[in-house]
Amino acid sequence: MKVFGEKVKELLKESGRSQRDLAAAINVQPSTLCEWLNDHNEPSMQAIVDIATYLEVSTDYLFGLKDYD
Repeated sequence: MKVFGEKVKELLKESGRSQRDLAAAINVQPSTLCEWLNDHNEPSMQAIVDIATYLEVSTDYLFGLKDYD
């Protein structure tokens, strides 16, 4: 899920939010989020939806299947 982690990091940077902010918003430990974003582990489908909702993008965008709307 390499594209996923890169997209999330990019969106966080653009929005001025931190990984810690995102982790708190979706109720996971920052270390868990870090594992997902660095391709050491994969998030659940619900976590992916929660991340997309928080970042206000589609899950397709996070996976590189669709351009940003």
